[in-house]
Amino acid sequence: MTLQAEKRKIIEDLEAERALALDKDAMLERSKKREAELEEEIVALHADLDVLDSQLDRALHLQKEGDEKHETLRVAFDQAAEHLVRMESQQNEWRAKEAELSDIVLTQESSMVQLQQEHQALQKANEDLRALVSQRDEDLARVKERSEASVSELQSKLGVEIRSK
Repeated sequence: MTLQAEKRKIIEDLEAERALALDKDAMLERSKKREAELEEEIVALHADLDVLDSQLDRALHLQKEGDEKHETLRVAFDQAAEHLVRMESQQNEWRAKEAELSDIVLTQESSMVQLQQEHQALQKANEDLRALVSQRDEDLARVKERSEASVSELQSKLGVEIRSK
């Protein structure tokens, strides 16, 4: 009877080991599947980050162009203003050319108004670009933070999965 009891115990032990091996295989398969899913998520997050980087680069480029145009117009505006001041100071000396200088002054004033309008439009565009850059910076920071959190979470989950093997 003890021989049969021993035989039964060995059979039960073997069945338990077989069941444990099957459970381990199933856990390993789930772990590999989850690892593949997590790697796909990482790739998607990197793609999102690349898109945001390119948008930020584009916005920075547009801002730089706007700043350069603004500076050019500011210099032109300053030059026009200086020219107008010179013309007004010489007006008393050039009475004979008063009609000609009046036409020049009118032209310069018109240009000044146009430059001021363009200057104001460029300032608004510059503010819009700065807001867009700020928004992109915040979006990029959030994506990076999410990406880092996801990578950290994925790494910890992977570590747990590897340790549980």
